[in-house]
Amino acid sequence: MNPNTKYKFASELPKDYKGTLHFTNFSDEEFTAKWNNIAYTFPAKKTVPIFIPTASPIETFNIRTMFAKQLADREFRKSPKAVSLSKKNEGVHSIHAAISYTENEIDPYIAKCLEPLPMSEATTKDEEPEGKKRPKARVAHPVRDANYGGEDTDSLVTGKGESL
Repeated sequence: MNPNTKYKFASELPKDYKGTLHFTNFSDEEFTAKWNNIAYTFPAKKTVPIFIPTASPIETFNIRTMFAKQLADREFRKSPKAVSLSKKNEGVHSIHAAISYTENEIDPYIAKCLEPLPMSEATTKDEEPEGKKRPKARVAHPVRDANYGGEDTDSLVTGKGESL
């Protein structure tokens, strides 16, 4: 990730976080984004809660930001400015013909992904190729040393004062 970008991975949740993160598809068409080979389809003009079982809340927050940037990019490319840039680049077949924009130009689009609209549900589709297994999510469980705190201390794994 570009170190100069203002869209860095967050290390803490927003202060107004209340247990559920939402994503708004402000556009006139469905938006599909992928995470871990799962396609999440967000209905047009709807706000949906985002729940990703294999991700922590902070990871989900960062995934939501990534989805917002993807939707913002898609919608910016439909804007009059992007169309104008595209026309200027007709006939140019190089990297210099790419449509470029600044983060300030896509900020309004990203902000729209956080504004509430009527609620709905996202649909998901597992796009993992047949025969290929995705690794299970791992959850770290700290284990206390057997001598930590004496014999009556419960293990964080078994809850019975013993380690595995």
